[in-house]
Amino acid sequence: MEERAETVDATTARARLGDLLARARYGGRRFVIQQRGDPAAVVMGYEDYQALMALLEDLEDVRDMLESADEPARPLNEYLAERGEHRAGV
Repeated sequence: MEERAETVDATTARARLGDLLARARYGGRRFVIQQRGDPAAVVMGYEDYQALMALLEDLEDVRDMLESADEPARPLNEYLAERGEHRAGV
């Protein structure tokens, strides 16, 4: 994530949506869409979105680990069951 997002007002974004999508998808650009001067939405390529969501999930896992640092250790299958997950062979 090397550069800041370009700010575009909603009217311009509506008129240039195809161009913004192409620049986001193929050029790695990001756009903050403003409505009445306030940030309202973000346009980014799907690969950037996937990377951002993976990073967010990793950060949530770290937060969970830090919050549970004082809790006694327990089997992985109990932890995963609590989260509604399961791992083959566990």
